Parts: sequence; structure tokens; C-alpha cells
Amino acid sequence: MIAASAAGLIGCSGDETARIKLVPVSGTVTNNGKPLEGAQVTFTPDPTNTVSTPGGDVTGPDGNYKAMFRGRSGLAPGKYKVLVTKTILPPGVRAGDDPVMAQIAAESRGLASSGEAAVKQLKGEFDREVANEPSIVDCDVKGNPTPLVNR
Repeated sequence: MIAASAAGLIGCSGDETARIKLVPVSGTVTNNGKPLEGAQVTFTPDPTNTVSTPGGDVTGPDGNYKAMFRGRSGLAPGKYKVLVTKTILPPGVRAGDDPVMAQIAAESRGLASSGEAAVKQLKGEFDREVANEPSIVDCDVKGNPTPLVNR
């Protein structure tokens, strides 16, 4: 009897977010109309949404992404602020390197003066709505990357 009660309690202690109904959200991110690979796409729920499911993904070679919430595919319907960012590193800098330290190192080697070796960032913010059905949320980031560190 005690074992059965203990087993019942274990089943009740699960993550409540697993019960949230999600709808598939995917799309394409472009920069001035061209696919943007390796961009971070972040969905921040509006405070007025009934359910809060922040999520995101990183774009693939064709700029495609599929929004995820806590390892699950999709988001809850509602309004979102979508932030798209991509950090562009100078030649010879690895993705795991700190962008600010990479910029300082490039400057110390005299490489940043050409502008080619500068750490740059592309950024766009969009207001989008996720419907009660599978949603395609495309975003076109306008403009050119800007230096991440201004010295």
C-alpha cells in the first residue's frame, strides 16, 4: 500500500510545463533578403500572454529555424518579441572565443583598423504573433553588421 502511494506521488511531481499545448513555429531569417545562417532567434512572450513559453533556435544554412521551448518543438499561442542576433567574428577567431576579447586581441595586432577583423553584430527585433495553429514566422533583418565594440 505504501509503495503504491509513493509511486503515485512520483507521477505527480512532474514538470507542469509538459502539459502546455504548443503549436509548431518555424520560419526563415534573412538579412536584406538573403538567408542568414548561424543567427540566434529568441522568442520572448508578451506579459499579456495566457501562457509564457520563451523559446528559440539557431538558423541553419538556408536561414531556417524551428522554435523550441524546454526541449519541445513549438510555442504557446500569443504575442512575442522576436530578437535575431548574429555575431560575426574576425578571421582566425573561433566561435567559443569571447567576442570582446577577440576584438581586443585583433586591435592589439593592428588588424581591426581595416574593419575586416572587427567583431561585428547583426541585430533585428520584431513583434510577431503565434496563432492557434502551426505558424510560419519569417524575419528579414535590414542593414549591415555593426562593430560590437566601439573604441
